[in-house]
Amino acid sequence: MRGLLPPPLSLSGADGRDLQQREIELSRNGNQCDHPADEDPILSTIHIALQKSKTGGIVVEGTSGSTGISLATLATQRGHSTIIVMPDDQSKEKQTILRCLGAVLHVVPTAAISNPNQYVNVARKIAEEINKIYGKDEKNFVKAAFMNQFENEANYNAHTTTTGPEIWRQTNHKVDAFCMSSGTGGTISGVGQYLKDRCRRRGRQCKIVLIDPPGSALLNKVKFNIAYASEQKERGLRRHRYDTIAEGIGLDRITHNFALGIDNNVLDDAIRVTDQESVDMAHWLIKEEGLFVGSSSAMNVFGAFKFAKESMRPGSCVVTVVCDGGQRHLTRFWSRDFIKGWGLEWPGDDFDKWISRLPASFSGNKGDAIPYLA
Repeated sequence: MRGLLPPPLSLSGADGRDLQQREIELSRNGNQCDHPADEDPILSTIHIALQKSKTGGIVVEGTSGSTGISLATLATQRGHSTIIVMPDDQSKEKQTILRCLGAVLHVVPTAAISNPNQYVNVARKIAEEINKIYGKDEKNFVKAAFMNQFENEANYNAHTTTTGPEIWRQTNHKVDAFCMSSGTGGTISGVGQYLKDRCRRRGRQCKIVLIDPPGSALLNKVKFNIAYASEQKERGLRRHRYDTIAEGIGLDRITHNFALGIDNNVLDDAIRVTDQESVDMAHWLIKEEGLFVGSSSAMNVFGAFKFAKESMRPGSCVVTVVCDGGQRHLTRFWSRDFIKGWGLEWPGDDFDKWISRLPASFSGNKGDAIPYLA
């Protein structure tokens, strides 16, 4: 946010007069939340955000939820308000958390990026409208910053400078493979670039492997340089754009951050993990490891295990990321009714069938040891 917004609010030694004066000025200019109920939803969202901001700074982002939660936490602490645009096929828990953090939430129907009403496009439009209406009025210090996580290279850079080095240190410089799914593409591309560079300097190889959910076009882009999945046929789409219960991962387009991984030859391979495998893995993790994870974490762990068993030698170090907690997925991924409604099996209904679906290593066969997953 640095340089994109007004300075953070500081109350140290302040008597409150500057803040009070600014609120009066906004009210005089009609920027308070005194708008009619039938007002345009985007203008209504802007007005509410203006009322909440103590600095005039407004952070705007289109997100499936997790990035929005992080932004809302940081922005609130700095006195800025946050506008989050989300698709309507995400869990209610994330919406609740965002509202508790003070974010102004704007929910839109799920759609392809080519649709102007797609959530990222709407977020961009909101930021542009704010700066168009208020940006030239220096008196009121109103300015919006569209974070643009999918295309913003700061995303990729953050992982080459922080997450990658952290993994490198924690594994004692011995990483043989890094496997994970892709939302924006920033993590897998950034971490992958760092790990490959480090291993190359030591004369070693590090495999970077994409884990992709059903319906996503990214697997075919990695394997065949074609960004298409058969599930994207309009007649075959279900409620979720990418035909999966997973949230925040898988795309039908190539983002700038993901393209950095493709163009720099970071990504070596890609594997598909089914929704059922993800559900079964999540229940195994909570039973055996005490880890209550969300859909993308479950896919990451299952995919890393699958790649390790099929493609890596014994003793290899395969790293993945547990990136979401189950508490944000109670009404979808951790709801029996929701899972059954998708035509999937709920592990708790039949223990023996659940165990039979798991790989032998997970079901207790001592002759088939689980690979080391970091």
